[in-house]
Amino acid sequence: MGALAKFPLLAIPAILLNVLMFVGYPTSSPLAEISLPSNASLVFGWYEVILVIGLFALYLEVLKSTATGTGSVVDHALSLALFVILLLEMLLAPIGGDPAFLLLVLLCLFDVVAAFTVSIAVARRDVGFHR
Repeated sequence: MGALAKFPLLAIPAILLNVLMFVGYPTSSPLAEISLPSNASLVFGWYEVILVIGLFALYLEVLKSTATGTGSVVDHALSLALFVILLLEMLLAPIGGDPAFLLLVLLCLFDVVAAFTVSIAVARRDVGFHR
């Protein structure tokens, strides 16, 4: 479980989106349609599913960032590496021009910033710096 706890969970939607784009599957094609009481229909495509998975993974990543120890440094480094890889892929690869890809890169950026912010706040509390 130790190695799995360090795994950046946002890699799951990133891998899913890369696989869908490399095989040429249209990510905007509808997967499910839900009728609402207002007679409107809510249509879910791969974009929405990947972003929901990404938001859930971001929540779990922020929870993981509250843990202290040497493993949290590795977790932050892997999250930062994932962000850099996705940013380079967005800038250099043809599939990076996708709106879902941009949102996934932003989720990774929020993960990196939130993890470092939470870690600094936890470390400040543990050390006892007060104004």
